[in-house]
Amino acid sequence: MSEITHVCFDIGGVANVRPLASLILSAAQKQWNDFSEEKWKKMVQPKLDGRDVWREFQNGQINADEYVNAAFRSAEIPSTLNNKIFFYRLLEDWCGTSYQPVLDLVDRLKQDGYHTSVLSNNNEIMYITPSAEAIKQRVEVAISSHEIGHSKPHWNAFCVLLDKIKPEVPREVVFVDDQEKIIEAANTYGLQGIHFRSKQLGMDHAFEELLKSLKEKGVRI
Repeated sequence: MSEITHVCFDIGGVANVRPLASLILSAAQKQWNDFSEEKWKKMVQPKLDGRDVWREFQNGQINADEYVNAAFRSAEIPSTLNNKIFFYRLLEDWCGTSYQPVLDLVDRLKQDGYHTSVLSNNNEIMYITPSAEAIKQRVEVAISSHEIGHSKPHWNAFCVLLDKIKPEVPREVVFVDDQEKIIEAANTYGLQGIHFRSKQLGMDHAFEELLKSLKEKGVRI
């Protein structure tokens, strides 16, 4: 087994603590009457005219204005300037806050000589929030799907990562993500995936499990 030289992290659900869905819904209901969880899902991840607008936005195929207009159309809410400003803020809140133990782990890994990076399915609105910036400023390489035109688990997203961080072989890279299907893809493509089970265990227990997994792989922490 190759010695680990690189550790790459996802952002949402790994480096960020997402807020409770009920808090986002409650804030939205103060702005829009009769706003429901179903309407929120349609608004954030709109599908119109047979198009997956959310995926297009994440892959950089449309800009923020096009995405936001589609979001309001899907939710059947007037796309006024005031509503758009509120929606931008709601998306930023939805990103959550930085999870300090992961940020500290990145710093420790760098001090111990490991290369660190980020590969995130993201977009031009949420990729520049303070919580995203916190980990991006710590790693050597930060990659977002909207910049490269491909989302995980697509092979091309991992190709871009490997091309930028340049390990000798993919097995030198540990990839940490909160989605099991993405971890399965990373393993298939030769990286060593670790499932950060924040949805199943909560952030703190998932972090403890991550540390154990890294140690089992021979990472010095």
